[in-house]
Amino acid sequence: MIISFEGGEGVGKSTHSKLLCSHLEAQGLPCLSFREPGGSSFSELVRGLFFRDGIDPMTELLMVLASRRENIGKMIEPGLAGGMIVVIDRFIDSTLVYQGVLRGLGVEKVRGLMEASGTWVVPDLTFVLDAPPERSLARIVPGDKFENQGIEFHRRLRQAYLDLAGEHRHRVIDSDRLKEEVSRDIIAQADLFLANTGSGSGHPA
Repeated sequence: MIISFEGGEGVGKSTHSKLLCSHLEAQGLPCLSFREPGGSSFSELVRGLFFRDGIDPMTELLMVLASRRENIGKMIEPGLAGGMIVVIDRFIDSTLVYQGVLRGLGVEKVRGLMEASGTWVVPDLTFVLDAPPERSLARIVPGDKFENQGIEFHRRLRQAYLDLAGEHRHRVIDSDRLKEEVSRDIIAQADLFLANTGSGSGHPA
């Protein structure tokens, strides 16, 4: 089973992906957690290049997809084969939103390239953490080219995620609350999903 966390900057994806993994492991469910860009040793090297300023949008996309191909072969497929629940901090929806919408490549074009490269792997469950960017950005110290964008960029980012979050796998979570309240909602949704479907493996669309 693959569970992804999506959303804008500062909404709590990293925090809540770790909290969910801790909960799953406490229930005896092995969990593999990583971030994108990043993950495998190669993908962490790509991450260091990805956040440099001035990169062409298509180059940016191809870097993400190269990183994901490595993750699929080195982490996701072995993890699923070993019966693990794979929890990913940013995945295919972030690629559609950042490179497709915000960087102007187009959602269909980006999805087509993911399908062609074998990197269109649909999670079983996706949490979209949502908060007004005026509040979520106050939680972080901007440190990369996306976090340093102006407020209008972040408003567009938030709306792009909400526009995308219409599939059955999506769960939009209000993250503009106490961490404990947000975590309780996420865990309850995950437990319900697991109870209804079991911990099967992820699948390409």
